[in-house]
Amino acid sequence: MKTLIICICTYKRNESLEKCLKSIKRLNNINNIKIKILIIDNTTNYESFKLVSKIKKKFLYKIIQINEPKKGIVHARNKALIKLKSLKPKYVSFIDDDCTVDKFWLINILNVIKKKNADIVTGPQIYVEDKKNINYTKFFEKKYNMSIKKVKWAASNNVFFLYNVIKKKRLVFDKSLNKFGMGEDQLFFSILNQKHYKIYWSKNIKVYEKNHEHRSNIDWLIKRSFRLGVLGHYIDKKLYGNFFGYLANYSKSVFYLFYAIKSITIIYNKNSRISSINFIFRFLGKLTGPIIFNKINFLKK
Repeated sequence: MKTLIICICTYKRNESLEKCLKSIKRLNNINNIKIKILIIDNTTNYESFKLVSKIKKKFLYKIIQINEPKKGIVHARNKALIKLKSLKPKYVSFIDDDCTVDKFWLINILNVIKKKNADIVTGPQIYVEDKKNINYTKFFEKKYNMSIKKVKWAASNNVFFLYNVIKKKRLVFDKSLNKFGMGEDQLFFSILNQKHYKIYWSKNIKVYEKNHEHRSNIDWLIKRSFRLGVLGHYIDKKLYGNFFGYLANYSKSVFYLFYAIKSITIIYNKNSRISSINFIFRFLGKLTGPIIFNKINFLKK
């Protein structure tokens, strides 16, 4: 029987973590997959341990819980990779603690692996609409016009891969990106793409996330766009080296400036105006990223 370890890094989100686990319990599974859940608590006071200890007594699948007291998603994900060495699964998945998985999630993943001989599979994170608040997160979600598409990287909010892919390469999440709280997954899977592992996105491999209230204002969108721009240069440099990394970074900054100007011309369309703001601050982040990268720490904010 093949073992799948679903890794969930959690930080002070007990309510949403419980909903996440319940959605995994409702998964439509197939007989030859043995599911285990690895929860990495990223607090200093073991905040989720009491809840999980209660849940796992009657849970359908085995739950393993560990703690990583060093603050930051990179530390938590790397702690998961260390633990996986002793668990020796066939498959590994990362999902977020504030999401729920579609009941056909696993079946659809295995179908894509079989159809495309994929090494890594990912899909959309669908945000539950909130009529009271604008969902600015949707401006950062990848959108494709086809059901299945080969892509260059995957986000760790919804990703599934063969464990041998990372076991052979001894790859870990880059600690330099811990201060951003994001981007480590893009670099991680982009490196695997460079090593010719096949990554496929499918619209049917869905997870759902509620809209967080603090993400429903334009200030959050501006800060996130700028942050993505700043860390983008570092990712380009890691992937392509110093010279071509800087060339890629500033080429992309021109691209973002062009789309910012293009979008702002459609002033009567609200989504276009928001897209323009997104592109402007992505451009500014990429423009200044090489200068301020080492001086900035979003984790402390």
